[in-house]
Amino acid sequence: MATISKLPSGKYRAQVRKHGVYKARTFDRKSDATHWASDVERAIAGGSTADTIEPPKDMTLAHVIAAYTNQVTVGRTNLANLERIAKRIGSTSIRKLNAVDVQGFVEGRLAEGVGGATLAGDLSALSSVLKWARHFKRIDVNPDLAKDARTSLTTARVDTRSNERTRVPTQDEIARLMAYFEGKDRQIIPVGTLIQFGAASAMRMGEITRIRIEDIQWNEKTVLIRERKDPRRKARNDQIVPLVGDAHGIARQAAGERPEGRLFPYDGRSASAAFSRATRALGIVDLHFHDLRHLAITELFRAGLPMELVAVVSGHRDWKHLKRYTQLNANDVHRALSHLK
Repeated sequence: MATISKLPSGKYRAQVRKHGVYKARTFDRKSDATHWASDVERAIAGGSTADTIEPPKDMTLAHVIAAYTNQVTVGRTNLANLERIAKRIGSTSIRKLNAVDVQGFVEGRLAEGVGGATLAGDLSALSSVLKWARHFKRIDVNPDLAKDARTSLTTARVDTRSNERTRVPTQDEIARLMAYFEGKDRQIIPVGTLIQFGAASAMRMGEITRIRIEDIQWNEKTVLIRERKDPRRKARNDQIVPLVGDAHGIARQAAGERPEGRLFPYDGRSASAAFSRATRALGIVDLHFHDLRHLAITELFRAGLPMELVAVVSGHRDWKHLKRYTQLNANDVHRALSHLK
């Protein structure tokens, strides 16, 4: 119920208490206070909150996502997640967006066989958009729809934690892959070279195919990796890293006489797909190109580099995340001890 009170100053104070919500504001004119109180009461009765803007009827979730990505710095992974969400349920009116719509998206993703951690990433991206729309743009939308959907996943015992891979390619598997691609005369992308570079540099496929020749310091044997992935830094994350092992020589050969441009001017997704086709053809089970990063990091530790220097190569900022990529075993302990004798 709304209460309009005249203050000693001559102004009017409007107070609204309804369904557990309390709002108050002071006005110069009683009519303004009355109109405001009526608007607040209607908003609360309709399930919205005072001081929010009712979105236009034709505003969709896709419109809000587009505005968010235009105004907020978004990492590549989250951008891909949001593009997927916009494609699936983006046509939904933001006025009518509800838990059923979000749950429909969740069920569709689960039906595709995606893991809980992947789905949690989708919902986290959507949650950021809804919170931005509600708290920064004052759009009348429930900011907790995605958060509640993720809670429901946990309740349903869907594991939303990231699975830690321990797969490391063997030298035999790498040799077989190299032989496979050497025999592919029509293969435009030099996947064999990318395999060698990945196994030496500890870089992700996306990082490898984005390297620019002008970002390489040949004498210092370093390269600037632009926008390197970092789970704790969503803004731009550029890093200068050393080209270790065979990586420097491979880069030299790939650059040739070119002074600039992409070192490996190929589509990373196509290269990854070619890698996957090769593993299937060779009967190599459960091997991803990203596992070469595990191999490179593990080999750096085996070579005796301390954690802080390995992190310079890998880009990790703490042992917790770096440890996931380190697949040392009991034999490595015995080998290290033998060198101390």
